[in-house]
Amino acid sequence: MSALIDKTVNILLKLDEDNKSIIFDFARFIEQKQNAEKEARNAAYLDKIQRGIDQCAEGRGLKRDIIEVPDDE
Repeated sequence: MSALIDKTVNILLKLDEDNKSIIFDFARFIEQKQNAEKEARNAAYLDKIQRGIDQCAEGRGLKRDIIEVPDDE
């Protein structure tokens, strides 16, 4: 991984300010897109969990029906 970081830094050092700005804007865009996708997955998990809780509260489900969400989600 260190070699990849070194190559990236070397490329950025060779770019002029306009090109650096484009690269950083693109990296920011990718990060925002990944965060939005993660938030959408989390919202879907929370919705599914809430539906399971509601079903259990109404007597229409079992506790084992409630899904577990991994810690990284």
